Amino acid sequence: MSHSAAVPAAPQLKRGQEDAGAGAGTEQGGTEQAGQQSSKRIKLDRDRDTEMGNENGNGNGNGNGNEQQLGQSSANVHTDAQAQASTSGSIDGRVVADGDDEEDVRGRDLRPNRNVGQNVSFDRGGGESRAVGEDGERGARLPKRKVAIYFGYCGIGYSGLQINPGVKTIEGDIFDAFCKVGAVSKENAVNPVKVGLQRAARTDRGVHAAGNLLTLKLILEPPNVPQGGVVGAVNDLLPEYVRIWGLTRVQNSFNARTSCDSRMYEYLLPTYVFLPPKPGSSMHDLLKHWHDKSVEHGKDVSLLGQLLQHPFWRSQGTEKSYAEDVVKKKKWRMDGEHVERVRQAFEKYAGSHNFHNYTVGKSFRDRSAHRVMKHLEISDPKEIDGTEWLSIKFHGQSFMLHQIRKMIGLLVLVGRTGAPASLIPETYGPARIHVPKAPGLGLLLEEPLFGGYNLKVAKVQPGAEERSPVTYKDFGERMQAFKQTFIYDRIIKTEEETSEFAKWLNYLDVFQGPDFDYLNPRGNIPQSAILKVGEQRRAAGGQAKGAFRPEAVNTSTSAAQQGAQIDSEDEDEHALRGKMDEFDG
Repeated sequence: MSHSAAVPAAPQLKRGQEDAGAGAGTEQGGTEQAGQQSSKRIKLDRDRDTEMGNENGNGNGNGNGNEQQLGQSSANVHTDAQAQASTSGSIDGRVVADGDDEEDVRGRDLRPNRNVGQNVSFDRGGGESRAVGEDGERGARLPKRKVAIYFGYCGIGYSGLQINPGVKTIEGDIFDAFCKVGAVSKENAVNPVKVGLQRAARTDRGVHAAGNLLTLKLILEPPNVPQGGVVGAVNDLLPEYVRIWGLTRVQNSFNARTSCDSRMYEYLLPTYVFLPPKPGSSMHDLLKHWHDKSVEHGKDVSLLGQLLQHPFWRSQGTEKSYAEDVVKKKKWRMDGEHVERVRQAFEKYAGSHNFHNYTVGKSFRDRSAHRVMKHLEISDPKEIDGTEWLSIKFHGQSFMLHQIRKMIGLLVLVGRTGAPASLIPETYGPARIHVPKAPGLGLLLEEPLFGGYNLKVAKVQPGAEERSPVTYKDFGERMQAFKQTFIYDRIIKTEEETSEFAKWLNYLDVFQGPDFDYLNPRGNIPQSAILKVGEQRRAAGGQAKGAFRPEAVNTSTSAAQQGAQIDSEDEDEHALRGKMDEFDG
């Protein structure tokens, strides 16, 4: 049984306020003409939007029959178009001669130096590639068509989704594979901008996706690849934890980012993160301070009293090592009353709000910080391999850099400190506060949704070519098996081996300074917790006050190893200033 918070559809924000609104993109392609001779020169599509810098944001594995499935989504989204439109051609769509030409975009090589598998040359006069034989003679034209690529991946070991020179990324591996099978010409292989590469949602380092979407122009029938065999050939070159589900032809106007109406994410969270802070830690001292203040003013302190005298810590004591604490924490189980209290707080995120405190680089006055949460859901706890987990679902129009991780971060703070759910609406106001972001390990993109585009292609005009809707329904079983084997199981295994969430809790518990003074029984944000303009957080100077001090953590593991896993938010903002909308989640 799962519990969710749904809200009525919110009014669409004006363009510029929402970076992933519904509707078609701005691309203006040439008129499609079926049956056009392949030898004709085709008008260059000069108005197509090939920018890569404005994206949002964040296989065939067979799940074991004994594996426990987590978080089946109850937020199934269907449109009339999806129910009525044909799904033919959703995998390895056949080549049809039309006006889908690539733009002649010259650019630097954005990929590592790797061999590509097809010797072709770019016809500057038309926009099609010609195969080149060993004698240098040019062969038949190889038409390129704009397609949507459905794919999934486990983000562990990658530096994010988008191609970035010098680092390992999911897009880099996928683009290389298409180049090697001959679906991208040698000349275009030096820069993915040349084939109009776009993505529906850009995920950050370590974040996963059961379903994401790329669009680019491909040679769908390259030499030496059987007809309809591009997907299989590419998957043969990819690691098993990166899978292409299929391809489908799309209209010239389709834009992977702006044609995406909404996105569905899931976050897997071990329940032990909701245990109250360890006695003697800075966070425990903060709770004791608010408890004593409440007693002085005759306020109800029953919840704070329970947290300060929690049975877990009474049993465990305070002299055990970090490693011993972690082992015991993973055996703890969350009761139903505690789960309901967390659900009530989570519901406060539903609707349209100013989430400027849940990202970096955006002020309260920045209208792009307004986001719409359509549906929210927290599952019942489920025990897997000795640890209890929650599946937390987000269905929103779009998300900013670190937004979901920070939403989880504040939810955990509220759930483990006794701060009221009313604190969350306070964070939508102008006061700028420090909201910690939860580990990226538990976050995965379930799928982007394209309802507006699908309605458009369902209403085919007489004489126009039909296009299939962009939907993942044909890949559901394979995606679920992949998600279990290569995402869920790897998240659980990684947490078991590295205790990422336990390290994050230690960071929270030893944090010194007034940043978390908003975790009080009244649910307000005091002046002491408000960050000044231009101030990243109290830890910006790297000094003891407000900084993560590994030596303060009672641990048998390396303090340096613990600290190394805590992302530096200040570095994030410095490196990504002006580019925050490129990320999702």
